[in-house]
Amino acid sequence: MFWLPLEAGCAPSSRRCAWQVACSWTIEAPGTRPRVRCAGSRRIAGEKLGQRLHTLTRASMGQDVGSDDDDVMMPMPQASVIDVAGEPTEMLESVSPIRSKPALEVVVFPGNPGSGHFYEHYTKYLHKTLVDKVGCVRVRTLSHLGHVKGIYKPSFYTLEDQVEHKLNFLQEYCNDAETPLLVVGHSIGAYMALEAVKRWQASRKAARRTTRSESKHKHPSDTCRIMAQMPYMQFDESSSKQLSLERVAKRPYIPAAVAGFINLVVPNFVLVRVLTAFDKNLEKESARHVAEQLLSYTVGHNAFSLAQDEFKTLRGKEIDWTWLRGNRERVGWVFCPGDHWAPQKLYEQVVENLGEDKTCFIKYREDQFHGFVTSKLACKRMASLTEEFLTNFREN
Repeated sequence: MFWLPLEAGCAPSSRRCAWQVACSWTIEAPGTRPRVRCAGSRRIAGEKLGQRLHTLTRASMGQDVGSDDDDVMMPMPQASVIDVAGEPTEMLESVSPIRSKPALEVVVFPGNPGSGHFYEHYTKYLHKTLVDKVGCVRVRTLSHLGHVKGIYKPSFYTLEDQVEHKLNFLQEYCNDAETPLLVVGHSIGAYMALEAVKRWQASRKAARRTTRSESKHKHPSDTCRIMAQMPYMQFDESSSKQLSLERVAKRPYIPAAVAGFINLVVPNFVLVRVLTAFDKNLEKESARHVAEQLLSYTVGHNAFSLAQDEFKTLRGKEIDWTWLRGNRERVGWVFCPGDHWAPQKLYEQVVENLGEDKTCFIKYREDQFHGFVTSKLACKRMASLTEEFLTNFREN
């Protein structure tokens, strides 16, 4: 659900390397590997060599080569527009410079608002963490339908539409049974991830019964891991914030029109200053992306329309504990204090229903907050938690 401005997002870095500038958006057909048009591997190799020389030079001068170079060395996610069941969809992708078959596939589903650019810092840190552990990794972040300025059909999408969109993506682009798959969902994206994988698994079982065919490899829907980060699973009648947002979201065109008007009359640099002053966790890059993306009528309308449908769908909805118990080993959970979207009582329910099995990964982190993607430090910590979840799964 909404994590902005109460819990805000992360914007793309202003730094652009040589091979990123050479890249362009492409629309890909279903079933094909999304491509990024680049000037070639020589430029990538030259960029890496330049980064190494820069690091060595700074080290020889006695300068710190820590955090800044970590950011430089991490691959910049590349944006492309792909086709998902006839819907134009923005996808951000990070692939290791070594062009071999990925040893691990990671797919990230955002919260609301659902632009993948908010997750750039998290996916960069995650990519670097996982590359050090498993080698070649591909990380893809899928933006929600209608949540990216300039990339949408003239339509407003419900929660069901977004879940089906994620299911279609998994079915069309994640069918390699030989490559391990991790599906990460944040906030309402965690609900989408769990629901999409559950439907993916059910549809695959139905297809197997119809064809009576067996494969030597288990299907990804049966083996993929899912990480639910501060999951929004139920509407909380006792939360004053959710009740207030529900009233605002009943007429999504009003806040959308206000956002669009503000975007027209207030310069971006002023908006950035106001947003960062309003939310201490919101860094400038994140605020800049809010000003550029969320403060547009169509994106704002889709974000509030989705919020309206979330409240309607999740009010009184029962969590499918039966399915979760059957898949407890491959689902990881992260909670944090003061979170009304994934409250303390949900954490206690997860522990009560799933925690008796020590193989279930359940974390309550005091150093995290719901909108962690607004902070580089919080993104780094979440990337480490994600790697810990994968390590825990392998050991069990």
